[in-house]
Amino acid sequence: MHWIVGDVQGCARELEDLLEKVKFRRGRDVLVTVGDLVNRGPDSLATFRLWQDVGGIGVLGNHEVYAIMVHAGRWPRKADTLDDVFGAPDADRIVAAFRRLPIVLRIDASAPDARPVYVVHAGLHPAWTDLEAVRLRFERAQRTDAFFESPDVRFATRVRCCTPEGRMCQEDGPPSRCKPPCRPWDDYYRGESVVVHGHWAWRRHYRGPRTIGLDDGCVYGGNLVAYCPEEDRIVCVPSRRA
Repeated sequence: MHWIVGDVQGCARELEDLLEKVKFRRGRDVLVTVGDLVNRGPDSLATFRLWQDVGGIGVLGNHEVYAIMVHAGRWPRKADTLDDVFGAPDADRIVAAFRRLPIVLRIDASAPDARPVYVVHAGLHPAWTDLEAVRLRFERAQRTDAFFESPDVRFATRVRCCTPEGRMCQEDGPPSRCKPPCRPWDDYYRGESVVVHGHWAWRRHYRGPRTIGLDDGCVYGGNLVAYCPEEDRIVCVPSRRA
C-alpha cells in the first residue's frame, strides 16, 4: 500500500508516530512525501534519514528547492532549521537526493479499477490538462540550477491561488482570501485523476471532488496527515508541538 504523507517539515517524531499507527512495513508499503520533508521543524536530518531508511519516494517541495539553491550558492541563506542537514558529513548526497525528486509523481494504486493518482507539492497550472505529458516533461528535463528556478517548477511547488490564465497570486491565507480574479488552483482542475498535494497549511486537510490536500500544519501544532489510495483512507496523528 502507498501512504502519501503531508508536509512533514522536520517533524521526525510525528512521522514515526504515523508509521507506527498505520503499521507500516517496508517491502509491503511505500511512503510517499508530498514535498517539504525538511525545514521549519526540529529534526530535518532525522526526518530525511527515516524517510530514506523506509525506502521513501515523493515529490519536490519549495523547502527542498530552497535547500538545493542555498547549497549551490545561488540563493542567500535565510532563517531556517537546516543546520543538521547542511552540517551532515553526507550533505552533498542529501541535496543530490533532493535534486532527483520528481515534480509530478504518478502512483498506480493496486485497487481494482483504480485510476492513477498524481502527487504534486503545491498545485497544477490551469493549462496542464494532460498530467502524464506534464510528468514526463518534468522527468526528462535536465536538473540544472536554472531548472529549479524555472517558472513551471516555481508554480508546481508554490501555487495556492491563481488566475484562469495561470498567473500566481500572492496569498498565504485560507482559500477565502483569494481575491478575484484569483481562485484556489484546484478550482480550474478538470481532470479525472485524483491529485494529492500539500503546501497550504492555512487550508488544512481537505478533500475535494478530485483533489486532496494533506498539509494540516503539523509543524505549527496541527496534524500529520496521510492518505492511502488503495483503501481510500485518511490517517492522522497529532503534532507533538504546542
